[in-house]
Amino acid sequence: MNNLANASINTFGPSPKAGFESPSEQLITLAYGQLQGLIVQAVQEAIQPLQDRVLSLESIIALQGEKIAALEATANLHEENQLIQLRLIHQLREATKKEPVNDSPLLDELYKEMKAIGRKQTDFATAARMVKRSKRRMLQLKTTIALDQRFILIPSERHPQKVLIRLRES
Repeated sequence: MNNLANASINTFGPSPKAGFESPSEQLITLAYGQLQGLIVQAVQEAIQPLQDRVLSLESIIALQGEKIAALEATANLHEENQLIQLRLIHQLREATKKEPVNDSPLLDELYKEMKAIGRKQTDFATAARMVKRSKRRMLQLKTTIALDQRFILIPSERHPQKVLIRLRES
């Protein structure tokens, strides 16, 4: 019984079953043109997904190239803006280093009066009396006083809306 089972299972051995033909013994005849056509078709079918993928990747690369170009243009614009900002900062620093130009002889007079009297700070009303001008005129000079290196404008401790003129310490 073992021999019968082995004979029916073992078809690849030296004595195959009668009537069994192995695939290697079958003969197929094709013309060269037919074989070439089959090979070309099989290769085209095999590479078609790869060609599609390559086209897809090429379009992605083109889009990425456009994005990179746009980012480089933006970066160049930022660099130019930064350079302009640095120049402006440098100009402002240079402008503040220079001695202030006294635009108003009133400020010279106020400075001399405060030094002569020995006042370290005053309000705008008192400053106006010192230089014999109106308080309104002194308030018009507030920006000029703030820019003058001899004075400091500080808020009053007693009155929150009042501003005092203080001499800088020399």
